Parts: sequence; structure tokens; C-alpha cells
Amino acid sequence: MVKSEEWLPKGDIILEETALGAVKDVTNCLVIAGPGAGKTELLAQKLDYLFSTNKCVSPKKILALSFKTDAASNLKERVKKRYGDEYASRFTSLTYSAFEKRILDQFRDVLPEDIRPSRDYLIEDWDTIKELLSMNGIDVNGRRMSDIRNFVENIILNDGNTHKFKKNLLKGTQDNKPVLLYKQITKLSTQIIATNEYIRKALQMTYDFVFLDEFQDTTYAQYNLLKTCFLGSSCKLTAVGDDKQAIMRWAGAKPDIFPDYIRDFNSNEYQLLMNHRSVPKLVEFQKEVHQILNSNHSSIQSNYYPEFQEGEITLFEFENESLESKLIANDIESKIQGGIRPSEICILAKQKVDDYSSKLIITLSSKGIKARIENEYQELLKDPTCNLLLDLISCSQGKRDPLIWENISNFYGNINGIDEFTDELSLAKSYKEIDNIISDITSLISSPIPNEDGMLSIVNCMIEKIGAKRIVSNFSTYNGKSDLAIIVKKFSKLLYKEYSQSQGSWINIVSNFKGENSIPIMTIHKSKGLEYEAVYFLGLEDSAFSNFNEEPEENKSAFFVALSRAKSYLIFTYCKSRNNKLQNKRNINEIYSLLRNSRLVSVRTTVSK
Repeated sequence: MVKSEEWLPKGDIILEETALGAVKDVTNCLVIAGPGAGKTELLAQKLDYLFSTNKCVSPKKILALSFKTDAASNLKERVKKRYGDEYASRFTSLTYSAFEKRILDQFRDVLPEDIRPSRDYLIEDWDTIKELLSMNGIDVNGRRMSDIRNFVENIILNDGNTHKFKKNLLKGTQDNKPVLLYKQITKLSTQIIATNEYIRKALQMTYDFVFLDEFQDTTYAQYNLLKTCFLGSSCKLTAVGDDKQAIMRWAGAKPDIFPDYIRDFNSNEYQLLMNHRSVPKLVEFQKEVHQILNSNHSSIQSNYYPEFQEGEITLFEFENESLESKLIANDIESKIQGGIRPSEICILAKQKVDDYSSKLIITLSSKGIKARIENEYQELLKDPTCNLLLDLISCSQGKRDPLIWENISNFYGNINGIDEFTDELSLAKSYKEIDNIISDITSLISSPIPNEDGMLSIVNCMIEKIGAKRIVSNFSTYNGKSDLAIIVKKFSKLLYKEYSQSQGSWINIVSNFKGENSIPIMTIHKSKGLEYEAVYFLGLEDSAFSNFNEEPEENKSAFFVALSRAKSYLIFTYCKSRNNKLQNKRNINEIYSLLRNSRLVSVRTTVSK
């Protein structure tokens, strides 16, 4: 055991004084930290401090909850790689949804029978939901998905509603499995904890500390669950977030979450001011934007960078998107020739990325530069089975990267019950199984693949050889084989797309699938938590910020998220005409004027010759 005063951060890390205070705080606390401040790193260091000093008494655990899957996975992997299995076994990192589902699945039997879901439920299977709506005489043909969702939620979440459709969803029918909504799972899990003291006490006895990542995205219902589980208990909560990046109000995020948390949990507040991501000029610009978002908080501070890394911020004004695509493609080409990898460049749009990037994608392609819209790929690259398959394919082609081999070994170690006490014979059997699956995959992908169906057949063979049941039981992501089948189908489709476009080896196909050789294109919401050397924000126009007048604060926050992804280069574009429609900037004039008037921003107007 290490004495508290003797503990030092692990790795090549220097914590600012405020961050060190937050790490060593063993009461309820709130850490407000801007982009690049190292929020995830702070939580990893705090875990080490609590375990090393025995502030979290063995065998009690630490629970981390995040809004998004990638945030939960990132923290879990960081802890595992840095501190090994000893700490990892006492650390649980989940999304709120996964945490709620665990409670419901484990304790569903304590619910009254009339609201108790059947055990084999699906989650938000809208094909089944629509079929059940039709069976109950409710026609949804031609209705928008958002309207259907609102209609279903109003029925399901209304305690007084006794509509037969509600029972059909909850219990299933002869031909359909039951289906639950995420909001329904939150409600039921909260009810379990609220009405059963023994379950609530058992939960509190399991965890000494709870970490809450990306806290600004927490919904009303999730915050209510937190209070139901931990308010008034000995469990201590550490919440980290940034109110300037609150862009999930549309998904129900609670707008006043920070002050309510401080009041409800009597929390200490810490502000991390150091930006470790961006170069000085970009940090200075973030300060300017920061003032229009929240003038009450202290300013962001820059880490030290040499003068030659000062950074660039440019606003381009174009006549139309054709000029935009030509100049931006040339600028990107120049940066790649200067040594920036395509994957370190990002193209952002507020919404409808196809509309804003289609011409640019074509122009970049003519220069031999690949760019792709990331939406589908992002989902699959976060999926554990897809990553396992990609790693196995890489190994089958002779690529035995240590990290790849570790991921495969960990999977087979988990499904085969391998630990530090496993005998050599069992270890040898597990390694033999890995060698066999790699050999099988080598054979499966050695022949030409004619079409998408052919790729799906090969991927299904891989799944069969690994064992679908073993995959589902090992990865909590899936609610059964049907969930896995949906992912496999999507994965096969995109894998064939890369296969058909690639002239090289399977190593290149996997690399292309992972986006290692292409420029990612995505919405601002999809970019949250990511960072790039250069960020191009296309379409700083009213049409892109169509709901600005209704939700100005969230739109300003989205703008801040976009600009804070960049490490060194930040480029904005505006077109007077886009897709043959005149554009303007009246609604977003506050943002546009900030760019126009900032001494840090170079404004370039380009017209047709």
C-alpha cells in the first residue's frame, strides 16, 4: 500500500495542481474540464490512486458510467493496459444503458407481474414494434420515424395506459419476442432500486466509488437513477464533464445537471484549465468562443508549444461549393504532402454530411486521396465482434502485431476461463484453438469473393467457427444472436465494399476498413471525444444551423465542439450558393462575426475568375 502523500501519477504524466486535488478527493466531486484537458486520463489516475492507497478497500470495486459506448470502452481499455488485470478486475466501465440493463436482467423477478418483461426481450427492434402496431390496428405507414417513436413512448411510459399493444410489447406474442425501449429499461431499473432496499444496499456495498464520464450528457432519467442508487450512501461520486460541450439536449440531456449535482450530492467543484491538445493560437481562439458560451468560468490555458507550432485558423468565403471543393482539396493535398496522414484530417458538417461533402469527396478522389463518411463505419469499429474479426483476418495474413494478438488472446482466454492459475495444458489448448481459427480464415479468404452475399457467407463461417453463442455470452453488447446477426450483416456489406475497391492485400483491406488511409467525414455529434491535426468545418451557414433560433445555446456548444477537435489547423467554409440555393448567415451572425472580427482568424474570400 502506498501512502497518500507518496503517491505519484503513473506514466509520463504531469497533473496540474487542480487535477491532482480532484484525483485525491475521496468525497463527492465535480470536475469541469474543457477539450484536451485530459478528463479520461484524470479518471484513470484516480483509479490508481484509490487502489494503490487502499482508499477503495479490497475487494470493493469502482464503477464508471458513460453516456456513449466508445467513452466506456476507452476508459476500460486504458485501465486494463496501464494497470493490468489486478485493477481491471475491480473496475467496471459501462454505459448507462448497459448498467440499467444489468439491473433489470438480474432483478426483473422483483417487479410486479404486470410490468415485468419477459426474459428474452429485444431492445428497440422497430420492425417488430411496427408489426405489433399493425396487429393492434394502428397504421403507421407513411409516418415519420420520430412520430412513431413519440407515439410508442407515450403508450409505453404512461403508467395508466392499458392498451393491448403495451402488453404485447412487454410480454411478446406467439410470433413475436417482447421489445423494450431504452427509456423503458431506465424506468424499470430505477423502480427496482427504489422499491427494494436489499438490492439497493447490495449495489452500494459492491462499489465504493462511482465515476461519471461526459456528465453534461446525462439525461433526467439517468440522473434520477443515480440519485436512487447512490444518494445518501457511502459511495462517493466523481463526475467529469464540460458544460460548453452540452450538445445532447435533443436526446434528453438535463440542462442544469452541474448545479443540481453540486447541491444534491454536496459536491466539491474543480476546474481544469490546461489544454493539452491544441496549439496556442487555437487555444486562444477557444478562449474567445468560451466567453460567449460561459463568461462566468475561468479561461482555458495553453500547454507550452514551440513557436513554430503556433497553429492556423482560416475562414474561407466562396461563391459556390465547386470553388469550395477545389480549394479545400488543394489545401488538404498540401497538408498531406507536408506529412499529415489522411486519418489525422477530419471534415465536419453540422448535419447532412452528404450534401456538404459529395463534391469534395469526388475532387479529393481525383487527386488519389480517399475520404469517406464515417457514420456506418464508426458504429462497426466500436463493435467488439467486428474488431475481433478484423484482428483474426490480419493474423491470418501474417500480421502478428502485439496489440492485435493481445485482443485475440484476451477473447479466447475469457471464453476458455484462462487466468493466472490455468495449467500449461489448458493454455496450450487455447492457443491451438487460435491457430486453428486463423488457419481456417486463411483458407476462407484465399479465393475470389464475387459479391456481398459471398462475403456474408464467409463472415458467417467465421462466426460459426468461433461460436455465436460464445461471442454473445462474452460481449455484453448483444441481447442475443439476433443482435449479432444484424451487426454481422452490416459488417459484411462494408467489408465487401472495401474488398471490391482494394487492389491490394487483405492487410490493406483491413487497414482501409479501419480508416487508416482515408479522411473521415462526420457530423459534429459523431466527432465528440475525437481529435485531429486539421479540422475542416464545411458550411458555416444558416441552413446547416436550421434550428439555431430555437436552440441557440446547444448550437453554440456544437460549434465549440467542432473547433475544439483540432490540434493545429482549423478551417471554416461559407458558400454564398450551395446546391443552387442562396445561403446566408443572419441567424448565426454571432458566431460568424466572432470569426470575422477575431485577430486570430485569417479571412479569405474566393470568387470565380
